[in-house]
Amino acid sequence: MKTANFSLIQAGLSVEGNIIADHGLSCFGLVGGDLLSSVGLVHVGAEGLVRGTVQAEHVLVDGTVEGDIVARVSLHINGRVKGRISYAGTIRLGPNAILEGTISRVSGVGYEAPGPGAEALEAAPTI
Repeated sequence: MKTANFSLIQAGLSVEGNIIADHGLSCFGLVGGDLLSSVGLVHVGAEGLVRGTVQAEHVLVDGTVEGDIVARVSLHINGRVKGRISYAGTIRLGPNAILEGTISRVSGVGYEAPGPGAEALEAAPTI
């Protein structure tokens, strides 16, 4: 039996740099960089803020994304997005959704792994 892996960026945690995972992520803190997952769900929680690209199979935004979103299967927005939105499956806008940018449905979106020389993850506590 396979167990699900999931990483959490808690409220009060600030990360400067790209976060790349092969499993699900949930962000309730601040990420100053891209949030990329090759498999699973990326959730930006109600108090979460991502200043960069969010890319995953499933994307759920309850907080704020200031950057582009690429959802390969499903996208649910009930928060604020300022950037270009691309999705290949389904999209759902909740009653609190605020969008500033463009929405494009594409026939298929593949996972784009970062190229060589991508910066390593650096975590810095919020002061």
